[in-house]
Amino acid sequence: MKRIFTGIGAVLLTILKWIAMLILGALRLSLELVKVTLLLFSLVARVFLVFVRVGTP
Repeated sequence: MKRIFTGIGAVLLTILKWIAMLILGALRLSLELVKVTLLLFSLVARVFLVFVRVGTP
């Protein structure tokens, strides 16, 4: 009986570990998307500021 509960516990622990890995992977993906978005925004802002600086006397 103890072996059955040990096996069930190991399976549940493995399932929880995979769920945690999926959640952390999704979090990492979302943070990478935010990082890329902010980098693109900063690139556009720099180009805009260069054009504004050229246009002002």
